[in-house]
Amino acid sequence: MSMKSIVWIVAWLSSVTVAVAAESRPNVILVMTDDQGWAEIGFHGNNVLKTPNLDRFAAEGTELTNFYVSPMCTPTRSSLMTGRYHFRTGAHDTYIGRSNMNPEETTIAEVFAGAGYRTGIFGKWHLGENFPMRAQDQGFQKVVVHGGGGIGQFADYPGNTYWDPTLQYNDTFKKAEGYCTDVFIDESIQFMKDSGDQPFFCYLPLNVPHSPFHVADEFRADYDKQNLADPDGRKWVAPIYGMITQFDGAFGRLLEAVEKMGQRENTIIIFMSDNGPNSTYFTAGLRAKKGSVYENGIRSPFVIQWPQTLDGGRKFDTPAMHIDLLPTLADACGIGLPADFKVDGKSILGLLHGQTQEFQQRYLFMQHNRANVPPKYKNCMTRRGPWKVVGNRGGPTGFELYNIEQDPGETQDLADKHPDIVKAFVREYETWFDDVTTQLRRNDGMPYPTELNPEQKLDFRFTWQDWWGDKTGWRPNNYGRWRMSNPGLIDRFDISIVPHRQHHGQSATVKFIWMDKTIVKELDDVPSQVELTDIRLPKGTGFMEAQLLINGKVRAVQEVQIRAHSTAKTK
Repeated sequence: MSMKSIVWIVAWLSSVTVAVAAESRPNVILVMTDDQGWAEIGFHGNNVLKTPNLDRFAAEGTELTNFYVSPMCTPTRSSLMTGRYHFRTGAHDTYIGRSNMNPEETTIAEVFAGAGYRTGIFGKWHLGENFPMRAQDQGFQKVVVHGGGGIGQFADYPGNTYWDPTLQYNDTFKKAEGYCTDVFIDESIQFMKDSGDQPFFCYLPLNVPHSPFHVADEFRADYDKQNLADPDGRKWVAPIYGMITQFDGAFGRLLEAVEKMGQRENTIIIFMSDNGPNSTYFTAGLRAKKGSVYENGIRSPFVIQWPQTLDGGRKFDTPAMHIDLLPTLADACGIGLPADFKVDGKSILGLLHGQTQEFQQRYLFMQHNRANVPPKYKNCMTRRGPWKVVGNRGGPTGFELYNIEQDPGETQDLADKHPDIVKAFVREYETWFDDVTTQLRRNDGMPYPTELNPEQKLDFRFTWQDWWGDKTGWRPNNYGRWRMSNPGLIDRFDISIVPHRQHHGQSATVKFIWMDKTIVKELDDVPSQVELTDIRLPKGTGFMEAQLLINGKVRAVQEVQIRAHSTAKTK
């Protein structure tokens, strides 16, 4: 058990709400799809897309129609896990080191595990690939996940596909059987059954309908026949809609399983998405898509059911955000949060009961940038009540103002008519930005380091997902370094350097660099893997590099794998 978990057990015992008896504590199931837009669902007026189970769930549940998330995957996940704005957590973008969440952050899984809940994650983590940033290091007791930001990406298990994927089951890899969505749903159902009388927190961050857009023909056939296409002509719509329809059936099976277990009345079930869509075939009039802070980039479908406590069939348009979920769920489950645990969100349990007044005048903020240090005023928004200010020009002027209640499509810029509102909102934004980006600006956006700790049983894998620098990217002509810490708990290592396939067979010099240690090998014929065995690495924290020098130019390698030597001593 981690020290953070022990601290949370002590904190919970001293602050738990007495009124919630252990035997009556609700279970929690949080289902979050990946890149499913607010309008990519039947109950928001999409007459093409078939989602009967989700439609029924919404009709019988409580819906927040102005629920905001971040415009991209990782930022939403870090805010959801911590109740804090993503810039604070270090996990503020989806790749090149910016998806490593500060391991000192307290997660919702640690809060619930510390309060006696059984915790499980099934799907996409995307907040760090190695110790101490993996899901199992951050409070999840049962882990079934793919790697990186999507199945088949560089940080995922090599050669993975949506059917029969090889997934990480805590500290082992195992080949599953079936389509990825079904695998994650089935594993979550088994997790809930195995929990017995212990309350559970089940996190289902599914990877659909994220690219690659793969789904069985039976689910996309009807959409293919309609020749659906985005306004710009892209033909992604049919497979995306097919993935959502396939998920809808699996979601219905999840609800049925909870019912059969006799847990339905006292189980909180939430359905939401992580950001806006890739497809803009149908947006219900909302503007833009994934990556943008206009409404279609950050507004998520959000429905919650808790039959024992919440009345169904209601909708509230008061704005709320992903940062509210940790304090809300802790509140609902009688888990008191210590006074020194600082979250940016607040419990919206009252809002879900219809007490809207308290939440209507608070400021909500959002910003997303693909940069180590986010630039001020760029791709940002501030929302309060009906008003929303958007900044896109990268400077302190030129902000747009919209009345979202009257103009959800953000078609009428009212900034010239209400300059005082704009000025007040920008002032609030500036204060917020300076606060939440303090650490990123202080350390130039450096990622949190992987630690070569024997607690990680699998090989440490350093891929293009995690490297950092000015020339990083996901191509062989990019280059970066990996931030790593060696605490000296393992005395000797084996290192595998994996060159990119386009460099195989060439003459090259390979260099492995860690702090003041450099290992050089001359190669007449670059192989698929370069092995360095029985290597001692100096203690410390810094940047690890692996280079191929070909014709005098530095080339990137695809990944570096590090493991304890077979006879290594560990502390």
